[in-house]
Amino acid sequence: MSAAKGPGTKRRAGGTTTSSLTRRQARERAVSILYEAKIKSISPTQIVESEGKNVVDPLTMYLIEGVASATDDIDEMIARLSTSWEFDRLAVVNVCILELAIFELLDGRNKPAVVINEAVELAKTFSEPASARFVNGVLSSIKDEYLKSDSPPVLPSPETAETSG
Repeated sequence: MSAAKGPGTKRRAGGTTTSSLTRRQARERAVSILYEAKIKSISPTQIVESEGKNVVDPLTMYLIEGVASATDDIDEMIARLSTSWEFDRLAVVNVCILELAIFELLDGRNKPAVVINEAVELAKTFSEPASARFVNGVLSSIKDEYLKSDSPPVLPSPETAETSG
């Protein structure tokens, strides 16, 4: 008896499968990979490489690579804007959610309201109820401070970051 495949699962060359995740599922998967990498003190791209890039959804891969290419800058923003908490004392899952959302906000591919709402939902799913307010506050500050309607994205895309050195 063969295992049932979920909706959106596609057969790839060589017999492997990958699923087309919804944007929310891709974000959840990215947060999981970021979290695992922080717990293991390794790069999130190492997690993906150990699983095989062909089993990670393209959007998830894009998000992981984007966060990995800008982690230092993003973490500096989080530390500066989380005035009530020392960065080292923040819950790891909240940092992962913020890293992902800040990358998405500054990448400029999605509307800020959508990114912030998705991050708040991730915080409600993976963290404590109070974390949703914290995440919303930090991201609203990022939006107010860094996003202008006529300005280009603040962070380079992962493809650009890899080629720029």
